[in-house]
Amino acid sequence: MQIDYLCDHPQLIGELAELNFKEWGHYRPGDTLEARTERMRAACGKGAVPSVVVAIEDGTLLGGALLIDSDLDLRPQLTPWLAGVYVKAEHRGRGIASQLVKRIVEEAAALGVPELFLYTDASQSLYARLGWEVVEELDYDGLPVTLMKYAVTR
Repeated sequence: MQIDYLCDHPQLIGELAELNFKEWGHYRPGDTLEARTERMRAACGKGAVPSVVVAIEDGTLLGGALLIDSDLDLRPQLTPWLAGVYVKAEHRGRGIASQLVKRIVEEAAALGVPELFLYTDASQSLYARLGWEVVEELDYDGLPVTLMKYAVTR
């Protein structure tokens, strides 16, 4: 398995956008797969914010993660964010999500970013194991979420 920039594998943009749309699209009423795909294409930076990394094995997409400016309308002052960490169900339990998160942290460190933020409704324990700290518990459009941060430069 390798973790690489999505921009180096443009044939996977549509597939990753579709996985993200199926997982989280219902949180954005009115969103479409086409709009999600265009946002994914626009986020395909390399060594910058935004960037997208993907886990690939034998040419197959296993999952991905994003480094973006903002991901939570309730906290627009916080930047940048780890977002869209997703691993296909059949590849979970192999540490892929952890490797994707670590790669985004490395990308942020290379950019001199002091802190990263994320929010999650179900993966608090994964992020805590990776050194993320809880900032606060929030209600985000009726969904209880945990806002977390990671001190990139320690």
